[in-house]
Amino acid sequence: MLISELLTDIGDLTDYKIHFAKYDQKKEPLDVYLADFDNEWKGWNAWSTGNNIFSRKYIFSLINFYPENNTWLFGGIWEVKSFNRELAEKVKNKQAEPCYLYDIELSKKYRDLIGRLKISYEHKDRAVRVMMEKYFPRLELKEILAEPYSEKSFAGYKNLHVDFAKMKRIVTKSLPEWKNALQIKGIYLLTDKLTNRRYVGQAAGEGGIWQRWSDYVNTYHGGNVGLKKYLSEKGQDYFDNNFTFTLLEIVESNLENDINDRETYWKNVLLSRNPEFGFNEN
Repeated sequence: MLISELLTDIGDLTDYKIHFAKYDQKKEPLDVYLADFDNEWKGWNAWSTGNNIFSRKYIFSLINFYPENNTWLFGGIWEVKSFNRELAEKVKNKQAEPCYLYDIELSKKYRDLIGRLKISYEHKDRAVRVMMEKYFPRLELKEILAEPYSEKSFAGYKNLHVDFAKMKRIVTKSLPEWKNALQIKGIYLLTDKLTNRRYVGQAAGEGGIWQRWSDYVNTYHGGNVGLKKYLSEKGQDYFDNNFTFTLLEIVESNLENDINDRETYWKNVLLSRNPEFGFNEN
């Protein structure tokens, strides 16, 4: 089923631009949407480099739903109230940094589908702000969720890979499903996405992986010497934006030697004790 068959009251397509919001080398739009819809996600649609990229009345926002390939989550329809042309000229002439140049307001159109409507489309084009009439007829309905997508439900062990910002939100909210599921022992990996440097660690104490998550949320370094040095150099915002946590394996044995052996195995495989590739110092 095409989206055009569902959203039949969308109006004139030439009144819209579609915003295919993708990873911007700092944050995933899905994480921004989940963390702060009213301010930060709104800002993603109000931001401009100085060009009038949203030069139509409405913005049809789609969020790259990275847990699933070629999938987009509906992020609302935003009405463009005004564009700050004077400031835009300063941005274009490098007299000011790219900033929020649009005054936008969330439209009532299909507001009930925000965060619920999942769309299938393989967007290969470089441009992410495009003419609605060219792309809208190709969008396919994948699923309509009963409730807006949230992080409340545990995603499962098989694909447990989250960034620091998401980990912080889950721990801060103490989401029950996640907390209960992560009371396990295991070996995990922290990765700097920009440099690909890694840290292999173990969760063997009471509370398991959840306790290690809590440690990182509170300290960022979790007591590791190498990460402490890196944190003092880069700062917390860098960790929030560039570090990821991955569960490598669950260790069911309660023997200390067994979990130490598995940690050593992964350190060797991933070369994390080599300063060029990792942060492990022992």
